[in-house]
Amino acid sequence: MKRLLLLFFLIICLNSCDKDDVQKTPIERLPPLTSLGANTAGCLVNGEAFLPKGNLPATLFCQYIDQKHFSIAINEKINNKIRTVNVASLNETLELNKIYQLKEYGENSKFAEFVIFNENFDDIQYQTNSVIKGELKITNHNYAKAIISGTFWFDAVNDKGEKVEIREGRFDMEY
Repeated sequence: MKRLLLLFFLIICLNSCDKDDVQKTPIERLPPLTSLGANTAGCLVNGEAFLPKGNLPATLFCQYIDQKHFSIAINEKINNKIRTVNVASLNETLELNKIYQLKEYGENSKFAEFVIFNENFDDIQYQTNSVIKGELKITNHNYAKAIISGTFWFDAVNDKGEKVEIREGRFDMEY
């Protein structure tokens, strides 16, 4: 009887697994490209799906202050490690379907970064710069409903010259 119950329990557990998610490619795990204010975002980090995850105050954050200062942050916390993808545009009103170059951080710049925060405060920061770049494109902006959607990609380097590749970035956010 114990074996029968164990077999029954295993069958239920296996059937409750999301088989579709296991079979999905990394890009298929990303949220769809939408423009509804779905409050979704994701990208590929070195070919692996990167999505908001974990016990954090904000796993996903978007702001567009005074229609001039835009930023989107996707945060993932696994165990005691937090990884963050951040894309920002400072001091410029973003236009629809215009491609903006992500370069170095500055007062009137567009830039991106990937940061790994470790529990021992040995953080690793990868940033775009004048040579290692990326792109940001706003595909939808509904001012009345405060919804902004778009795509991004970038390469970034740390102070040791190691590079990280962020691809297929997408967001559909209320701000």
